[in-house]
Amino acid sequence: MTRTTLILVAVALASSATAYALRPLPPASVAFEDTGELLMPGFTDPSTATSLSVVAWDETEAKGTRFAVEQREGKWVIPSHHDYPADGTERMGKAAASFIDVRRDVYYGDKPEDHAKFGVVDPEAGDAPKDARGRRVTIKDATGGTLVDVVVGKRVEGKDGLLYVREAESKRVYGVRMALDISTAFTDWVEKDLLRLERSDVQALVYDPYTVDETQGKVTGFAPVRMVKAAESETWTADAQTPAPAGKQLASGKVASILSAIDGLRLAGVRPRPQMLTQLDLTSRGFFFVPETKRLYGNEGEVRVETKDGVVYVLYFGEVTYDSGLALTAGGAPTSDEDAEAAAAEGKEANRYVFVDVIYDPTRAAGASAAQGAAAPAPDPEVDARVKALQARFDAWFFVISDANFKRIHVERDSLFEDPPASPPAAAG
Repeated sequence: MTRTTLILVAVALASSATAYALRPLPPASVAFEDTGELLMPGFTDPSTATSLSVVAWDETEAKGTRFAVEQREGKWVIPSHHDYPADGTERMGKAAASFIDVRRDVYYGDKPEDHAKFGVVDPEAGDAPKDARGRRVTIKDATGGTLVDVVVGKRVEGKDGLLYVREAESKRVYGVRMALDISTAFTDWVEKDLLRLERSDVQALVYDPYTVDETQGKVTGFAPVRMVKAAESETWTADAQTPAPAGKQLASGKVASILSAIDGLRLAGVRPRPQMLTQLDLTSRGFFFVPETKRLYGNEGEVRVETKDGVVYVLYFGEVTYDSGLALTAGGAPTSDEDAEAAAAEGKEANRYVFVDVIYDPTRAAGASAAQGAAAPAPDPEVDARVKALQARFDAWFFVISDANFKRIHVERDSLFEDPPASPPAAAG
């Protein structure tokens, strides 16, 4: 190779090196120093969580609605539902654990104009499409310190288990892999057994499907049926004071079905019951107090449940409500008759108010002497304490149950009776 050729090769190599050094570089992949780090590095123990608030957009009410639960003096309550007692320890643990060891897996930008497509717009923000709004989840500790405050958005398309998430006070959006176990359903946070009744302890039922004529202020259709269960058996019979249709006997299976429905009562909603009840408080929900008899009535009758230890539950059945969402579970303005009729015509789901009372009557306890002149049995302190705890619970609330549940209890009186089994033919002599 000649000297000239070597010089030309050297110049060409130098030019190539210069050109390579000056080439336009591709955009750098965007990454921040916190990508891959914990989303909530200071939150390591779910048991430190003592309050949870979830705000989500309610399309029916066209506003952000808040569900909250918190621990006060060692007890869980639901502030968004008038501080109704919550069965919150396990459920809160699951909700809080959703954020433990969760990392900022993928960075997706920090432009506010992109928040809508990720679904991380604050649910209480101004105008925004409903699918642009996320759920704002806030968890705090006993001191009021914030453990979690994020807006959870849509699922990341094509990325199984990844959700768009941004911290509420930040613009930055990440894809976060998490199993979010947070329910905002009121019924998921409360004790589902409304009466705390042991079915095996029930020894008698008194069913009275009377009705209240509100226009005339009269109670009509009194026809109580008192049913007694045979000892150590599921066989039910009508007591001697209950008139039965001619040639009929109590349908024991039907009574067992009613008892099963009572034992299975489940909450759909609650309303606070004032200590000093007014007539409006009662009548707006289908309950009526008659001063002359000093007695309460439900406009769709009542049922009494007597247990072996003398505890008597009384359920008064009141008005229907067609509320839904938060208005159903926590209450709102009373539904007018016109609105209720329109809702019924539209086939909306019905629910019903029930007023629950409980008393302790030792004379009703199994084995209590019914002999005339016999001394009244002394109250059992343990049972008395249990009844007082139940009274403290029931006296504070109007309850709402599903109308379907009500209809399993509120049956036609005649359906409680059936033809007795046919007698076997006499043996031929």
